[in-house]
Amino acid sequence: MAIVNVPSTLVATLGGQPQIVTFTLDELLARGEAVHQVVVVYLAGHPRYQAAYHRLMGEFAGDRYAGRSCHLRGLSPRAGDTLLAEAAAPEEVEAVRRTFFELLDRLKAQGERLHLSLSGGRRILALTALAAAMQYLTPADCVWHIYTPPELTEQARGGAIMHAPPDSGVHLVTVPFVPWAAYFPGLRPLLGHSPHALRRDLWLSEDDRRRCRQVWQALSPRQRDVLRLLVQGMSRKEAAAALSISVTTLDTHRNAILRLCLAQWKDRADVQPNIEFVRRRFGAFLAALDEV
Repeated sequence: MAIVNVPSTLVATLGGQPQIVTFTLDELLARGEAVHQVVVVYLAGHPRYQAAYHRLMGEFAGDRYAGRSCHLRGLSPRAGDTLLAEAAAPEEVEAVRRTFFELLDRLKAQGERLHLSLSGGRRILALTALAAAMQYLTPADCVWHIYTPPELTEQARGGAIMHAPPDSGVHLVTVPFVPWAAYFPGLRPLLGHSPHALRRDLWLSEDDRRRCRQVWQALSPRQRDVLRLLVQGMSRKEAAAALSISVTTLDTHRNAILRLCLAQWKDRADVQPNIEFVRRRFGAFLAALDEV
């Protein structure tokens, strides 16, 4: 069911079949969704994908689509200054990951309701986009796959048909996903990391887990509240406002947390218990604690 009068953005992956995007957009508009912009993520270094995007651009002449205002924007992952033509090597996959995470982060910060279409392009695009959705999307957002009957798929190949005929059997399929960060905000600073950083930060050694537990047990209820907000990535001012306390009071609690951490890890010459250290260690610790 559409959320009436709420502007939304369609984020779609694209390969060589531009009609996948228009089929999806047509279905959303038919449901009453107020889609005002479409952001297409594709590997622009590949000539076939670049041609598909240019074919799609013809449907958005004058920033209009099907008689209504709708802006199209293309976004392609890069390795340095080079547009990617493939996403197979680790550095290419990381560029794709970074593209989706930064895009969804920016759109949600702007207050956009999102539709994420995973039907076009390389499978790694869809998998990476879904990982980003788990961090940035909320229960109000949607993830979609477009079903196209095989006969129409062949007829429409390469953009030969850009809009499905009535009663064609084309329809949207809801893709189940869990917006983990919306339900467990403590996961947010971890889910946005690269796979290497995630492995480093999410899985605590038993020794670090024991030290975190000692600090946690020594904290007052208010200090625990402060720690949770800092782990979520809030600034000092944001955390103070959320707790209805002054920044000075918040700093007092924060300094007490750091002192306890310093005491717990004093035998580790490689550890400097600053706020970033606390966020990494206790992000993993609190995520596990909240699951209990």
